[in-house]
Amino acid sequence: MNVRIVVPTAGPLFDGHFPGLPILPGVAELIMVAGALAPSGSSSLTGVRHVRFRGLVRPGDELDLVAPGESTRFELRRGAEPIARGELHFGGQATLADGGMTVAARPVHDAPPMDALIPHRPPMRLVERFLGEAEDGATCLARIAESCGFAQGAAAPAIAMLEAAAQTAAAWEALRRSRGASGGGPSIGYLVSARDVVLDRATVPVEADLHATVRLDAHAPPLSHYVVSVAVLGKIALRGTIGTYLET
Repeated sequence: MNVRIVVPTAGPLFDGHFPGLPILPGVAELIMVAGALAPSGSSSLTGVRHVRFRGLVRPGDELDLVAPGESTRFELRRGAEPIARGELHFGGQATLADGGMTVAARPVHDAPPMDALIPHRPPMRLVERFLGEAEDGATCLARIAESCGFAQGAAAPAIAMLEAAAQTAAAWEALRRSRGASGGGPSIGYLVSARDVVLDRATVPVEADLHATVRLDAHAPPLSHYVVSVAVLGKIALRGTIGTYLET
């Protein structure tokens, strides 16, 4: 399979991601790829076995999606430049038990406003506030607004919850920096990888409360890896591991 994906020159996917520096979220790339790769009769993306994002995608870019045969493995290129490579999973939605991920419950004191922590702005900023923190992570309240670029009517693709997890990681990293001797304002961070991401549903309601929890798994600046989960309507709906890169 070889499919040309034309990125919009403007629109809600860039609205707040980021002001003055529009960049297509990696999760939006996954949604576009999934729309092209979905097997006939099984259009539901239920997992990301692995993906690595290697290049930034900007408004108006033309990308070539290459996938061997009927495989769900893919490579995304801009000309000769590799942009992303990975493997998705369709159908066979998982049942995720609530155990195995502890929500960060320690109260967060003296947290700066979210605008002072991360450069994302609504409606593409999904995280709204901290619900709690721990020594190795945090939990944030997030929401996919009706005006968000991920929204498709009353629902959004469930993989959009991965962006809530990535923004929670970015906010927690910034919170720790703000408590350091040098303080520091928002820094742009990128989702650079994901693996073993499992979803228990095809879509998530817009405006629903999302509880996104991240736990630091490995840290070698500027790279960090987190084990993540997102709960919706009181139930864990996404689990996986993500890698982030902090621009310095």
